[in-house]
Amino acid sequence: MANITFRYGREDLLKALADRRGVNLSTLMRSLADAALASEGFAVADTQYALVADGAVVIHNEVPILSYRPFPDDRGEWFPVENEDTEPFNAAQHWRLKPLPLRVDGERVIRTYPVVPKSMEHA
Repeated sequence: MANITFRYGREDLLKALADRRGVNLSTLMRSLADAALASEGFAVADTQYALVADGAVVIHNEVPILSYRPFPDDRGEWFPVENEDTEPFNAAQHWRLKPLPLRVDGERVIRTYPVVPKSMEHA
């Protein structure tokens, strides 16, 4: 796929939105593209998976091993990642902070996003 660029210098705005959502810029761009495709009726419900061994997410170079297309791996099993907020999220009233470390819950992995009221200390 060709490298995509934006006119009008929106890169800073996109980076700020990614920081606000607690994701990197690549993840934000995929999320925005998926939302646009879904709004047009395309199926984009890919599930993210985490590699789990001995009841914990496998870490490599201080980063959890995640994939949208799990493959057989002798290091462990792939469990689906589910996202949740610490409380109901309202974009007009709350900030969603960077996620807490992943945790294993049965045969799924939970990514929890702290939700805090909008105020200057979290801006």
